[in-house]
Amino acid sequence: MSRNLPSAVASAVVGSVVKLAFFAEFQFASGTVRMWTGVGNKSWNALTWTGAGDFGGISPVDESTDVRAAGLAFRLSGIPASSLSLALSDNYRGKPCKLWLAILDAAAAVVDTYQIFAGRMDVMTIDDGGDTASINVQAENRLVDLTRARALRYTDAEQRRLFAGDLGLEFVAKLAEKPLHWGVPGAVAPAYGGGGGDANDYDN
Repeated sequence: MSRNLPSAVASAVVGSVVKLAFFAEFQFASGTVRMWTGVGNKSWNALTWTGAGDFGGISPVDESTDVRAAGLAFRLSGIPASSLSLALSDNYRGKPCKLWLAILDAAAAVVDTYQIFAGRMDVMTIDDGGDTASINVQAENRLVDLTRARALRYTDAEQRRLFAGDLGLEFVAKLAEKPLHWGVPGAVAPAYGGGGGDANDYDN
């Protein structure tokens, strides 16, 4: 395999019967939402995960050897319309989200997990059907940061943000309108031209 899977996961995925589940975590400004693809609450990693069952969906996880940002889409349907306040009012844009693949045993207990996605929530859309609604969350891979420009300025504020206490650019703003005088003040530049004259004149 191309990945260094945990031994328990590597052994389970090649078995004749494989029981899989997904665990997803979304860090909203008001709190963290944790869900898994089974039914009922599930305890894993010392945390409680709410079961989405057939109401949850995840787009295929795209992976390649190229360095590119492959996003992911999460869907949760059957939500009571009265419970949409978190999606409508909470600050979610740019907040972290993660996805794990879990191997379950015959008793549906978690044997081991492997994180297959880590990114940030980007766009959330809501399909309101009246009594119930569906939420779709588009997530960006962390590699998307490679495509974003890093705008830095040669200013005192930017330098202190990067290096606290550095005064190397403290006076750079004053240089914009600062008159600069080259040479000796009041000196008259010699006139060259016309031919003739002593070579020593150029040293005066």
